[in-house]
Amino acid sequence: MGMRLPSALLAACLFACGPARQQSAFFSFEGSLQGWTPRGLDLESGGAEEAWTITTDPAVPYDGASSARFFLDNANGTGKIWLERTFSISTAGHHVVHLDFAVAGTRDAISADQLIVGVLPAPPRNADALQPAVQPPGIAGSRWTPYAYDFEMDGSAATVVIGISGTTPGRIVYHLDALTILFADGR
Repeated sequence: MGMRLPSALLAACLFACGPARQQSAFFSFEGSLQGWTPRGLDLESGGAEEAWTITTDPAVPYDGASSARFFLDNANGTGKIWLERTFSISTAGHHVVHLDFAVAGTRDAISADQLIVGVLPAPPRNADALQPAVQPPGIAGSRWTPYAYDFEMDGSAATVVIGISGTTPGRIVYHLDALTILFADGR
């Protein structure tokens, strides 16, 4: 886990590092999901309501005026919901991908749930394809908590996934904000 670099410092570093060596993107979910697509697997609703939603939420911001809100009615205790986006990278070859972001839940001690964070070669459409992105149990409670992950990949395109895997039955809500993605040549 690490602190998120201030945007100006990150931009200065990227500029100084030269062209086509690094690419970065920042998402603060201000009024939209900013090109990210909501997805879900292993979903079953316990009632008449929708089993899950991923929307923007101005009530719980970390950076800026809103965050992404993940709602899961996890009736079967195995639901997985995430945002995904495929990125084209300006250079082919080996890359190191750094992701950092902040997450908050709506209650404390939701330690059994798992973050879904990963860089995959293609959009996952089944549990086996998503499995490499499922992180160990333990998501912070009701306070915003920063997370940072580094992944390696090969090629000129990658699908980034970020979300939650609920492991206990019941309704859960998490918020995601201040997502930075940095692609760097791995050499």
